[in-house]
Amino acid sequence: MANLWKDLTEWLEEASKVVGKEAGDLTLKGSLKLEIFELKRKLREYFTNFGIDVFEQTYVKKNQAWKKNRKIITLVKKIRGTQTKLGKNENEYKKIGKKTKKGTKKKKR
Repeated sequence: MANLWKDLTEWLEEASKVVGKEAGDLTLKGSLKLEIFELKRKLREYFTNFGIDVFEQTYVKKNQAWKKNRKIITLVKKIRGTQTKLGKNENEYKKIGKKTKKGTKKKKR
């Protein structure tokens, strides 16, 4: 009977560690998912502003010097930076939980 109790407590300890790890992973995934959503929203905003400025400069004003426009250069930098951060967050999001799934195998009794 003591052996059964010991096995049960060991199993409960192991299960609680796995559940805790999974809960932590889900929390981290949730916050990253929210940040990814926000970054995508920012990108849409930047692309919209970029498109408006380029359209105005190239088609409305017929000016090819839009490449020298500081506002456009700033938007391009913001877009590139946001894309980089978005890519990093998406990669990190994909990695979360993979370690747990690979590291936990069921024990045979």
